[in-house]
Order: sequence, then C-alpha cells, then structure tokens
Amino acid sequence: MKFLALFLIFIPSLLFSQKIDSSFIECKYLAKFLVDTANTNTLRKELVYLRIGKNSSLFKSDFKEKADSITLAEIDKSNKNPVNGIAVMKMENWASAKYVPEVFSNNGKTILYDKILNVTYNYEAQEKAKWDFVNESKIIQGYTCKKAVGKYHNKTITVWYTEEIPISEGPYTFKNLPGLVLEAYDSKDYFHFTLESLKRIAKPIRPFEGTVNTDYDKFSKKRAQVFNDPVGAFVGIFGKTPSKADQETMIKNIRSINNYLD
Repeated sequence: MKFLALFLIFIPSLLFSQKIDSSFIECKYLAKFLVDTANTNTLRKELVYLRIGKNSSLFKSDFKEKADSITLAEIDKSNKNPVNGIAVMKMENWASAKYVPEVFSNNGKTILYDKILNVTYNYEAQEKAKWDFVNESKIIQGYTCKKAVGKYHNKTITVWYTEEIPISEGPYTFKNLPGLVLEAYDSKDYFHFTLESLKRIAKPIRPFEGTVNTDYDKFSKKRAQVFNDPVGAFVGIFGKTPSKADQETMIKNIRSINNYLD
C-alpha cells in the first residue's frame, strides 16, 4: 500500500510531549478561494498544510508560516541596525498570507483561529459536517477516493476521501470520515482545497498563541458589526476617527472581504 511507508513511523514506541504533539505526516493542499464573492478577480491561490500527529493536527497557510518567519527576521534585522538609534522596519519586506484561518485539533476538540481587523480570536468548533456517502469514485494523486456530501453551517460541502490512508482528517474542519480527505469544496466553489503533496515530516504541532478567547456566536456577531459599521469598529479599536477620504477606502476594503467557510 502506498501509505505504508509513511504510516509505519506512527508506532506506539514514539514518545510525544503531553503539551506539544509532533506530526508524522504533512499534507499540502492548493487552496483556491474568493476574497470577495461579488468579484471573480479576487480569486486567490495559496498552499495550506495539514500536519497530523498522534493526538492532534494543525491546518494553516503554508505561506503564513513563511511570512511570519520573514517578518520576524525583518524585525530582528531592524533592531540590530538602528538608524539614529531608532529601529526602522521596511514594510515592503513584510509578507502577509491571504488565507488567514487556522484549525487546531487535539483529542477530538477543534479550535478555530480567525482575524477581525487586527485581532485574532479563537473559538471551539461546535458544528461538524453530517456526511452522506455517494456511490462515486475518482483518482487523486494516485489514490482511489470516494465521495461524500455534507452540510456545514449554511454551506453544502463535497469531499473526496481515500480509505487507502485510514486517518480521519482533512482540510479545515472537514474530518470524521473513513479516510483522509484529499479534496473539498463548497457548492458555489468559493473555496476549493486539492491535495498537492503528502510526505513524512516531524514538526511540532502548536496552537496559535496570544489570541482572544470567544465563542462562535460572539465571533460571528463581532464580524457582522465590523462589516456593517467599519468606521465605528476602527474608532473602537484605535480610539480615533479616520479622515473622510480614509473612511471611504476603509469601508470598501473591509466590505470586500466577505467570503467565509463558516
């Protein structure tokens, strides 16, 4: 079996920290998604990874991890080379990922991390997709995959999973199937994840730190408030009112980010 070489390293003799798990496999998916559902020109493509360990998994933008490293390196460089005693950071050297959400799962508990303006929140996923199995199959990256369709919040999600890799994991929160999900998309194809690669890798699986704890209802309500009143949200966070010219740009930018999987 293709997966046997990868799966053999997942054995009981491996020692895992109680606090930090370690991955034994990393799946990389190509994520295609619209930033603004009303504008097809906002289609973005970004690699995301799913690292799977004995007790936990982490789903995150691959570029985000690299971007964080680039940003930290730029900050360190600026601190070591101050200009007139002041650390000057070149913002053009900073990088940012377009795919923001992260998903950390540990012993059956799933935590989502997402941003509203400049604040990252975490909340426990309360809803799981309820899958209906469809008698269809296709080949993805050499693996025979079966089809399932489920409802997740107000979206219809289609997944293709393979029993050749008997791990109940997948991109985002699309899990709880008899095998690894290799492809997933919603009915309007606003989000589409397709497996690009799968390999052995041992890396720590850590939850996002320094985030604001909340629940989904409060997060969703806060996001709607910011969308409906961008200027008021800005004032509430930064304590000052932007100029009229800046307000127009701010409202346009905030309302152009309106595509969510939840």
